[in-house]
Amino acid sequence: MGGLPDVVHLSQRQAADVPSPTIHEWRPEMSTETNKQIARSFLQSVDDLDFEAWRATAAPDLVASANGGEVMNREEFEGMVRGITGAFSNGRHIIESQVAEGDRVATRLTWTALHTGEFNGVPASNRPVRVCGDSFDRIENGKVMEHHAQFDAMGMMVQIGAVPVPG
Repeated sequence: MGGLPDVVHLSQRQAADVPSPTIHEWRPEMSTETNKQIARSFLQSVDDLDFEAWRATAAPDLVASANGGEVMNREEFEGMVRGITGAFSNGRHIIESQVAEGDRVATRLTWTALHTGEFNGVPASNRPVRVCGDSFDRIENGKVMEHHAQFDAMGMMVQIGAVPVPG
C-alpha cells in the first residue's frame, strides 16, 4: 500500500491486542493541572514582587527568552524582570487561558501595569498599559525549566508614548 507504515495495516484482531494505557500508567489530569499551577505561581510571584518565591519556582538552570531575543539564564532573566518591575508598578498577569500537555504549559495572558519609572530610555509617563502576550513553559520536578514569552512590545511602547500611534 504505497509506503504507509505497518501500524496502519493492523487488523482489528491485532489492534485489539495492543494494550491501552490505564489511569495508573498515564495521569495527565493530575500532572498537567499541577504544571499549570506552577506556571501561574511563576507569574504571580512577579506580580507580588516576591523574588524569593519566584526563585523557588524557577529552576537554577532555567533558560528563558522574550520575544525571540537572546536566551537568558535565571540570573539574567531575573535582572530583566526586575528592570521591568522597576519601571512599571502594580503589574498584574491576568490569565486568559492555559493549555497543558505533559510537561509543557501554554498561557495566554494580559499584563496590566502603570508606567512609573524609566523604561528603555523612556521617562515615566504615568500611563497605564495593557499588553497581550503568551508564555510557554516546560516544567520539570516542580520547577520552571524553560520560560519563553511573546508580548506586544510595540503596543506597549505606543501606550507609554515612546512611539507614535500607527496610522
